[in-house]
Amino acid sequence: MIIYRYTVPMKWYEGVYEDRKAPCRAGRSFTLQHKEGSDKAVLLIHGYTGYPGELVRPAEDLYDLGFDIYAPRLPGHGTTGEDFMKTGRKDWVSVAVNAAKDLRGKYSTFYILGHSMGGAIAVIAAIQSGCDRLALAGPAVAYPGQKPPVPIPVMFLYSRFCGRKPNDWHNDPEYVMYYENAPADDEYLGSQYWSWLYPRQIYELVSLMKETRELIPSLSIDTLTVSGTLDTIIGEQSSEYIAQSGKGHNKHVSVQGCTHYMFYDKDKSAEDEAVKAVLDWFSVANQEGK
Repeated sequence: MIIYRYTVPMKWYEGVYEDRKAPCRAGRSFTLQHKEGSDKAVLLIHGYTGYPGELVRPAEDLYDLGFDIYAPRLPGHGTTGEDFMKTGRKDWVSVAVNAAKDLRGKYSTFYILGHSMGGAIAVIAAIQSGCDRLALAGPAVAYPGQKPPVPIPVMFLYSRFCGRKPNDWHNDPEYVMYYENAPADDEYLGSQYWSWLYPRQIYELVSLMKETRELIPSLSIDTLTVSGTLDTIIGEQSSEYIAQSGKGHNKHVSVQGCTHYMFYDKDKSAEDEAVKAVLDWFSVANQEGK
């Protein structure tokens, strides 16, 4: 039986925005630790307007392979739109970097898995912590020639004067979640996050993507990228760019029929393939002592 502890070390949040409201159930940070102790761990990093509950599927599968699991909630996520508007990339990155450095010092084998924006953040955390191996699922990392929806200077100016604007969002029951009591929090999270566009936070995301792209040529950590052929949010070019440009031993897996939400996908066979790619990447490396 897997026992969830809905907490991570508070010191990971030192120096970042402190949310005014507690997270909903899906948004809680969580930890899975083996009672007998483990010498290997994986840090899971969720994406933009995402939450730790999205990563339950790979978390439990990696736990079954003997890894301790840590999935921190990024500031402003999983609580309210008001909290979200007060955060930015410095807050999001700081928590992940603090967590990675802490875990690197506690485990002999340490890996990082990032999804979407969490993939961009994972690159920074991996470089700063010196993790052993990295997996990026649908990574939101800019690639050469990619253009933002509007020029970044214009986006910056617009973000100064507009807090948020309505966005058409509807729940899609074909995506089956795995967190406790799923999908109980879906409508709430939709009302706070996905029913709105947040110009300043979009600017922060686009800036983070660009900053991470500039780091890729110096990334020497072995990296897996997983993309979906039906990913209409990020696409596959970021994954291809990382696999081709990093200095480490890299691998790119393109999953047929997989969307951006590959860890709770509409197509369960595609979801299984995406999760298996991550499990294989980490388990083989662990057997090799990397």
